[in-house]
Amino acid sequence: MARSPSLCGIILAAGASSRMGRDKALLPWPVGHPGGLRNTLLGAWIELLRAHTDMVIVVGGANSNNLEPVV
Repeated sequence: MARSPSLCGIILAAGASSRMGRDKALLPWPVGHPGGLRNTLLGAWIELLRAHTDMVIVVGGANSNNLEPVV
């Protein structure tokens, strides 16, 4: 069976982060690095997957509006 030449990365970021009290996807990354849209945990994952896939899909829930600037 032949494999498709293109791959897609999926990031599941729809959690409520209720125990943490703030959205985990928007935590600063790397830790201690000054803020910015691409300097978040979600931004780091997107950049990592973009290097190895043709498309990155981010699944957001009620927090989609907050994630949109990073995506």
